[in-house]
Amino acid sequence: MPCDYDAIRQENKRRYGTDIDEYGPMLLSNRYDDRTHFIYELLQNAEDALGRRDGWHGSRAVSFDLDGQMLRVSHYGVPFDEGDVAGVCGIGKSTKDLTAIGRFGIGFKSVYAFSDRPEIHSGDEDFAIESYVWPVAAEPVDRNGEETVVLIPLKPDGGEGKAEIADGLSRLGATSLLFLREIEEIHWSVDGVPAGLYLRQAVDSGPGVRSVTVMGQKDGEPEVDEEWLVCSREIRDGEASVGHVELAWSVARDEDGRMAIRSVERSRLVVYFPTAVETGLGFLVQWPYRTTPSRDNVPPRDNWNRRCVSETGTLLVESL
Repeated sequence: MPCDYDAIRQENKRRYGTDIDEYGPMLLSNRYDDRTHFIYELLQNAEDALGRRDGWHGSRAVSFDLDGQMLRVSHYGVPFDEGDVAGVCGIGKSTKDLTAIGRFGIGFKSVYAFSDRPEIHSGDEDFAIESYVWPVAAEPVDRNGEETVVLIPLKPDGGEGKAEIADGLSRLGATSLLFLREIEEIHWSVDGVPAGLYLRQAVDSGPGVRSVTVMGQKDGEPEVDEEWLVCSREIRDGEASVGHVELAWSVARDEDGRMAIRSVERSRLVVYFPTAVETGLGFLVQWPYRTTPSRDNVPPRDNWNRRCVSETGTLLVESL
């Protein structure tokens, strides 16, 4: 049974006022240099939702289908409940813990750079979100009962938004899957024509070490096939696990199959997905750092982040 959208809407009017359409564009939807950053937000939500789904043996793919003036995003993470509806309709409110990727309630609002009325169809919930925080019932869509579908009807702009989103999807890169543990496939199409596909395969190579192969192809270009050696170390806060610090080394093999580590040209700090921080290390570092709300940078004086740096150094010595 769907939750009470009217009650959530009235509560949010009390919390955020009735003028949110005036300040929302500046504070919520236009806070990123790259407007297509919302693609990462949707992937992050899907990764978290898949991680919360116990015993799931079905699809671990996320699909983006851009057709006409509509973007349809689909995954098979745990279905929405009342807490998730309230979280996605809130500001700075989320059902996820501090170490989950999608912990900021404002993240989903980045879709409003392209849409005025996104819809979510998941489990028993079929609703649209008007004015950033006001849920209203929406007509159900054709979908698998286990599937979560996000519909993003694009603003009328002569097709500029559609072209921008298609370009954003093509720039994801196969390595966008490298540090994920739930999503195994990302694919997208434009006007019904397959446009790109990224795949991830991971094999444990020993305690705290896994070999990860990421593959991809887009728009008829040569296929990308990259092999990485990922070293990880679980970090605990008391009895609770707070995630893993990870290092990824790019691997090349000669004709005889012998492996060699090679330096990567760009080595931006990764918090599940790349941030704007360039490390210059020649290998990739990933950790659940505390980031800015837009998740594109990392406050260096935060005590948690200082611990992250120390743990990263320890793992570097161990991995070498």
